[in-house]
Amino acid sequence: MAENLETGIDAYIDEVWDDVLDDIAALVAHPSVANTSPVEPGAPYGRDVRAALDCALGIAARLGYEVSDDEGYVGICDIPGEREEQVATIAHVDVVPAGPGWDGDPWTMSRRDGWLVGRGVIDDKGPAVLGLYAGAYLLRHGVTPRYTVRALLGCDEEVGMTDVHHYLEGHPQPAFLFTPDAEFPVCNAEKGCFGATFLSAPVCDGRIVSWSGAAATNAIPGQSELVLAVDASRLPAPRAHADRISIEGGEPGRARVFAQGIGGHASLPAGTLNAVGLLVGYLTEATEADPELLAPEEREFLGLLTLLHADTAGTAAGIAAESEHFSPLTVNAGTIAVRADGRLEQTIDVRFPDTTSGEAIEAALAPLASAHGASMEVTRVKPPFLTSADSPAVQTLLSTYNEVTGADARPFSMGGGTYARNFACAVSFGPEVPGTVLPAWGGAMHGPNEVANEAQLREALKIYILAMLRLQQVEL
Repeated sequence: MAENLETGIDAYIDEVWDDVLDDIAALVAHPSVANTSPVEPGAPYGRDVRAALDCALGIAARLGYEVSDDEGYVGICDIPGEREEQVATIAHVDVVPAGPGWDGDPWTMSRRDGWLVGRGVIDDKGPAVLGLYAGAYLLRHGVTPRYTVRALLGCDEEVGMTDVHHYLEGHPQPAFLFTPDAEFPVCNAEKGCFGATFLSAPVCDGRIVSWSGAAATNAIPGQSELVLAVDASRLPAPRAHADRISIEGGEPGRARVFAQGIGGHASLPAGTLNAVGLLVGYLTEATEADPELLAPEEREFLGLLTLLHADTAGTAAGIAAESEHFSPLTVNAGTIAVRADGRLEQTIDVRFPDTTSGEAIEAALAPLASAHGASMEVTRVKPPFLTSADSPAVQTLLSTYNEVTGADARPFSMGGGTYARNFACAVSFGPEVPGTVLPAWGGAMHGPNEVANEAQLREALKIYILAMLRLQQVEL
C-alpha cells in the first residue's frame, strides 16, 4: 500500500469514526425484524424494517450518494462511474428478534471495553454503515470511479432473501459484488440450506402445556422453558447439566422447567449449547424413571427430538455429510412450540456440503419422522454456492486483506447463507475476524448481548476502502 494512500485512509477514518458510531447506533435503534403481515405499499417487510431502511438511506444521502429504493424491498445507493457496470456491496438492515437473555436494551447500542453491544452491531447494521462510509471515501476525495459503485441495502436477509429476488427481477446483475456479512478473509463458497418442520401426531391428554425455544429457525436457542401439567414434586432432579436446568412449582398441577444454554447462529454450532436439547435430555431422563409422565404421542415425539438434538453433525439423524471443498454438514433444532391443537412442533435448520442434497436429506428424515408418528414439511431448500477463488476480483479482496493485516489467509467456505449466493459473481468479505474471543459478558450474532469489536470494525473500514479502490482497476 502506498504510504500516502494509507495515511489518507487512516486520516479519513479518524475524521468520520464518531459519525460511523452514531449512524450504527441510529440503525440499531430500529427493531427491524422482518414481518410480511400485513404487507403495506413501500413496506413489504413491515414498518419497523421500512424505518430502518429510511434511516440507512438517509445516512447514504448525507454522505453524497444518489439514493432510491426498489419499492421498499432493497435500498439503492449509487456513486455514478465512467461505466455502467457496477462494483456493488450489499448489507441488510433487518435483524433476528432480540430474544431473551440481554443485560440491557438490545435496541440501544452501547460501548463497553472496546466493544459495541446491540442487536445488529455485527449482523448486519454495523457492516452496512461501514460499506456506506467506504464508498463515501471516494466522494470525499472527488474520485470518479471507473465502475459505478452501488451499495445495496436489503430488508429480508434473515427470513427468505425475497428482497433480492425482487430486486434482480428489475435490475441488472453487478459485475462483482461483496457482502460484509461474514468473516474475513474471503468466503467464496456457501453450504446449501435445508429447513423443515416436524409435527407430532395429535396428542390425547397431553402433559406438555408449552415449550419455548429459539426466536428464529437460524438461531441456536440459549434459553428454553417447558411447562408441564404435573406437580413439580413428581419431577426428578436433573442428572446431566444440573447446573443449567431448574425446576419450579407454580399453581397446583403445573411445573416449570427452565434450561440455560449458550445461544448462537445455526451455522456455527461450535461453542454453543442448545437449551431445547438440554430439556430434551432432561425429559428423556424423567420418562425413563416415570414412563407415564408424558402422553404416548409425546413420548413418541420425544424419541424423534432425541435424534434431532443428539449432535450438530446430523449423525444420529442419518444425514451427516462432508466434502473436500466444504466443511461438514450442521443441523440445528431451534424453534419448538405446542400448537393450539396440542401438537408439538419442532423446526430444523441444516447447512449441507456439495456431497449431499436437499432431496437426500428429505429422503432420510421423512421416514425417521414417520417412525415416530410425526410428519415433516420441507420449508426451504437452497443448493450450495461457489465463486471461483481464482477470480481477479476475489484475488483483489484477498490480497488487500492480507496486506492490511499481515496475514497469509486463503478463501474459505461456510455454513452461513448470505446474499452472495443470489448473485452471478459474488463473495462475502468480513468484517468478523476468525478466532476472535468474545468477552465473557458478550454474545455472538443472533444471540443475546450481540457484540462487535470496535478496533476490528475500524480495520475493516480501511480494508473496504482500499478494496473498493483496487476493484476499480480490475477487468471484470
